[in-house]
Amino acid sequence: MRAGLRTSLLAAIPFMLLFSADRVHMTTQMYRDASGMRRLVTSGDSSLARQLTQWTRETSPGYQQDRIHSTSNRVIMSRSQQVANLASIPDVDARVLDIVQYPLSLKTKYFFSERVAVDFTYGSDKELVSAPLTHLDYTLVLPGRITSASPANARKSGNTCQWTLAADMSNVEISATAEAWRWDLIAVLLYLGVYFAYRLAGFV
Repeated sequence: MRAGLRTSLLAAIPFMLLFSADRVHMTTQMYRDASGMRRLVTSGDSSLARQLTQWTRETSPGYQQDRIHSTSNRVIMSRSQQVANLASIPDVDARVLDIVQYPLSLKTKYFFSERVAVDFTYGSDKELVSAPLTHLDYTLVLPGRITSASPANARKSGNTCQWTLAADMSNVEISATAEAWRWDLIAVLLYLGVYFAYRLAGFV
């Protein structure tokens, strides 16, 4: 990554992290109650391990250090944070549409969106020219099968959606909708159906 970037997902990302890292990967996992987990993974040349560790920590204040894996020529680090309510994060909309909103539906719907902003305040002309060739990876995991996602370049697979966001996109909103069967409600309806069928059979 070689472009200045700021997102609502994390604190302002130091320019040198993006300039030096081989990859910056952000992940959001939403649970059934709209709580969730956020993770930042960065990787780069092991000669920059100390700097990458420092810049990654500055990017994710309040996150827990998961691991630092280092070899003779490469370092990978991961930091994560549990969030009680994803909707409490600025520029994030996380909703669970359940029996209260749709009492007659046999499925629960989940919606997530986040606005990712790219800031080139500290980018030089040379770096701005190379911006379309740089990107960050964003993965979203929802508690149900994803039925729609935006932007259109999203790669969907089951409950997971992935985007590759070009660094020259000044402002982009990612969003996805998922749905899952309400097995508890279905079980109740099946029980009632069997019960009434049994009662009716007694009158025949």
